[in-house]
Amino acid sequence: MKKSTLSILTSTILTFAVSCSSIKIDSNTTKIKLELGSIYNFTKYEAEIKSIDKTRDYFVDVSEDIYPYIKNHTFEIPKEFISEPETGIQLLKRYYYTKDGSVKMISYEWSESSRENNSNKKFKKIFELLETEISKQLGKSSFKNLESKNVNDYDTYRDDIKWENSELKAYMYRFGDNENRHNEINMVIYIN
Repeated sequence: MKKSTLSILTSTILTFAVSCSSIKIDSNTTKIKLELGSIYNFTKYEAEIKSIDKTRDYFVDVSEDIYPYIKNHTFEIPKEFISEPETGIQLLKRYYYTKDGSVKMISYEWSESSRENNSNKKFKKIFELLETEISKQLGKSSFKNLESKNVNDYDTYRDDIKWENSELKAYMYRFGDNENRHNEINMVIYIN
């Protein structure tokens, strides 16, 4: 390989590495509570952080693929809150709770509120930061499938990670494509 070609290749690799590492994520974007408790405490918390209450007047169902214990409980209409933890990122949270106020599952959904500042790299970084934080608290994941590592430019992908090694369980998945047409991360934490 010629010296000039090697210099260009090295420069390209360094530029790519610097651009990937320079993606900044606001700590509020990945701030999650890996605990369950009373809906009243969560409602109070959401008010403190100035989330907007978007609770519907009907039940929002969850599939058993997402929450395998859905049939074990009779839920009230889930409380829904929306916030924008950083420019261009919208975070929707749904709290599924029983009549006695016990939250059994929390659903998180990070999506684009505007296209201008977001990229697959940003959502990948959010996904990775969440994975690290969840693994610190719940231990090593029990299942991991990252389709994004093996897709062509025009294909869509779904990355999945599950933590099922403790009483509190988590399931996180990310949708996207390499053309940057769609970015979304979903996560649920739950108990039996």
